[in-house]
Amino acid sequence: MRYIPNLIPESSKVLPGYFKGNLYRSAKKNFLRDSILWITGVFFLAGALAAVRHPLMTLIFGLTGLILIPPGHQFIERKLKFRLTPTIKAITASALFIGSMPLTSHYNDVDQQISRQQKLTVEKAAKEKAIADEKEQQRKDSLAFYIHQGNRLAKEHKIDEANKQLQYATAFAALPADKEQIEKEKISIAAIKTFDLVETGKYESALSEINTLLPSDPSNPELLYNRAICYSKTGRIQEAVTDLKLLVQSGNTEAEKLHDKINPIRKRVAYHVTRCCDGTTSDATGRGACSNHGGVCNWNEPVYEEYRKYE
Repeated sequence: MRYIPNLIPESSKVLPGYFKGNLYRSAKKNFLRDSILWITGVFFLAGALAAVRHPLMTLIFGLTGLILIPPGHQFIERKLKFRLTPTIKAITASALFIGSMPLTSHYNDVDQQISRQQKLTVEKAAKEKAIADEKEQQRKDSLAFYIHQGNRLAKEHKIDEANKQLQYATAFAALPADKEQIEKEKISIAAIKTFDLVETGKYESALSEINTLLPSDPSNPELLYNRAICYSKTGRIQEAVTDLKLLVQSGNTEAEKLHDKINPIRKRVAYHVTRCCDGTTSDATGRGACSNHGGVCNWNEPVYEEYRKYE
């Protein structure tokens, strides 16, 4: 078969440059145009990142930015195998931008509504916290007031009135520490009542009260001291001494005075010695005793020792 040149007229040829060069090669570079495309494309890509909460907006802005920047332009041409002419690019980008405007407005309204709702939620929470803080402070103030009143009345020996104040305080005791504080005040008031019984000579009644209070505060010096008084006044000296010894060991001078009073130091003869006239003693018995010490002045001189009846 013979080759026939120019069989198809030049005007009828399709894609005359198909085999010449790259169909998708970039147009001649224009610095100003490329700069504008880069800036605009980056703007839309940044918008895509900013709108990440709204996937559709992110998709539209991201696609618009990809079309506009030169690397994105070339990527689309290679993947889709068509020529992305400036006209197609302009129309596509404009269509995407115009189509995004209603969505932008809608999502902007949604964001504003969410922002307003969040602001209202924060304001409501802050208001509720302020109210709660104010109520809590009022509760603490009321609790402190009634406890203080109870303590003051107890010191004035108005025991019943003091207990009433603590009853009022109980209504404001919301925390375990508050209840513990009230219980301590109750014990303190009960102790004052007990001390009043001691002062008025009602020792048996006072003993009963003290023995009820001590388990909650077994090392309370005032309770132990007053119990020792009650024991001493009711003839139970040994029990009184036992309580007082604990207090004396801790340096309680009042307890030491009472201990010396109810359990004084006594003297008794421990043994006898032979006293020589020069003041020395001798173990010898008979005529030779103290022969070199001036003789015997006392054959049976007692030596005393100190002791207490209750130990």
